[in-house]
Amino acid sequence: MSKTKPVKFRTSPLPPETIQSLTAPEDAPEELRRRYADLSTLYMTGARLSSILQWEPLLLEILETSIHLTQADGASLILADNYRGDLFIAASRHLPAQVVKETRLHYNEGIAGWVAHHREPLLLVGPVDSNRFPKFSPRPTLSGSAICVPLIPPALSGETPPLVGVLIVSRKVSQPALAQDDLQLLFALSAQAAAALQNARQYQQMERRATQLKNLIEISREMSTSLNIDEVLRGVMEKAVKLLRAQSGSLLLIDEQTQELIFKVALGPAGAILSDTRLPPGVGIAGAVARDGKPLIVNDAKADPRHYGGVDASTALTTQMLLCVPLISRARVTGVLEVINKLDGAPFLDEDAETLAAFALEGAIALENARLYSDLKRAFTDTVRVIANAVEARDPYTAGHTNRVTQLALETARELGWTTEQMDVLEIGALLHDIGKIGVSDAILRKPGKLTDDEYTEMKRHPIVGANMLEGVGLLRPILAYVLYHQERFDGTGYPFGLKGKEIPIEGRLLPVVDTFDAITSDRPYRKGRTPAEAVAEIVKNRGTQFDPVVVDAFLRAYQHIDFQSLYHSPEPSSAAT
Repeated sequence: MSKTKPVKFRTSPLPPETIQSLTAPEDAPEELRRRYADLSTLYMTGARLSSILQWEPLLLEILETSIHLTQADGASLILADNYRGDLFIAASRHLPAQVVKETRLHYNEGIAGWVAHHREPLLLVGPVDSNRFPKFSPRPTLSGSAICVPLIPPALSGETPPLVGVLIVSRKVSQPALAQDDLQLLFALSAQAAAALQNARQYQQMERRATQLKNLIEISREMSTSLNIDEVLRGVMEKAVKLLRAQSGSLLLIDEQTQELIFKVALGPAGAILSDTRLPPGVGIAGAVARDGKPLIVNDAKADPRHYGGVDASTALTTQMLLCVPLISRARVTGVLEVINKLDGAPFLDEDAETLAAFALEGAIALENARLYSDLKRAFTDTVRVIANAVEARDPYTAGHTNRVTQLALETARELGWTTEQMDVLEIGALLHDIGKIGVSDAILRKPGKLTDDEYTEMKRHPIVGANMLEGVGLLRPILAYVLYHQERFDGTGYPFGLKGKEIPIEGRLLPVVDTFDAITSDRPYRKGRTPAEAVAEIVKNRGTQFDPVVVDAFLRAYQHIDFQSLYHSPEPSSAAT
């Protein structure tokens, strides 16, 4: 095929009104009838393209329509990457998948780059002038002719419309060459395709915003029903990673004393390794965000001097790009939220930063709520502990008993798989289980010897006395089972009701095991405390009679890791509740 010069086409495409008004009489020449059919197809195509809002189907429809209109053998759709400032192949009907995946073009580079830069269409027939179009790509070796048109949507309000991309069609050497008529059809299609692509992108953005709003509503709902900070923060992080299509993500909190950043939540391949890892103050991109309180987008981590490679070195994760935003509460940075590496390899954009910032806001609110709840809970527990200690103060021989029973009960409950909410109630219930002893006279409570029958009868009233004391306090009603049933026995010989087996609430089956263990190991005026091993042997001996076998087994598992030295020699054991 002889070499010809490129033909530039500058005429605007026919408007839809003109296309609609055209007629093709039956006696019109075949060429005119064919062109009328093409224009009618073009008009209908615009309506069809505008109705497709899903990205991939739209790309394929544009390719198929351009091939149909021009009777081409192949087509490629090359789109502008506004962030990177270059072009990439979004879809193709004749190029190998590897070429589509790896090809990037600069403006004014190759045929597509020339068309993108000049915003003018080209009709190419014969071999391509490599001097005029250096590094031209795609390079279909069997193409005899090709048309390349810019994708530019109709101008609005007199503004210069943005370039969306470039559309290329080609015919093989064995086929008749593409002509000016084909160029005009494809150029007319290009405006419709550009508008459809813009609409689809806006629709995608709307969908993402809607999904973001839905996720934020779900997170807000979770926050209103759960004060477990670990669960809420993990939910925030999981939804952020999913919505931003990231490989992994982390939530780091600032240690107020050391100013270090601690990985509180870490997702992805490095999650287990990074959990609780500390970063020195100001180190890395996360440290910079924590210090300055401003979001950072880093799409080439290796080239950024702020990137801290220590985390990558300790995990199988390689940070290529990163988006990090601060967690701010009461005008103070409390931590950072970061996502790493988009799954499709695309860069993070400003709209991604806005999305992550919205999740960071929810995370900061969750943190603040959890901290307020924790402070209230601590104040409440401390008040309860003071009351429990006041009850114990009446009997110097039981000093520390309530605290020790509480710790042993919490450890046993963990082995039983109790929830955080159950553990919270257990801590208060264990501290106040003997509060009814306030109603027992000192003569009985402090008596060093054996109680008479009448004295024992009065002592047996203390569970009911305690329950009556607390029944009117709404916040304390959940703990009544600990107060009322902690003297019941599994075989039905306990008091105050003589309940048997599972008639006894689980609260009343748990406390007797740990209460007995502490009683056996504690000194009394009439005997010396026995060893923990002897106490365990006694409990095992009464497994299934005095004690619930399931609770005993859980206690035996907990016994393996309890620090008895610390428990029995610390004047004020710390709460084990979480």
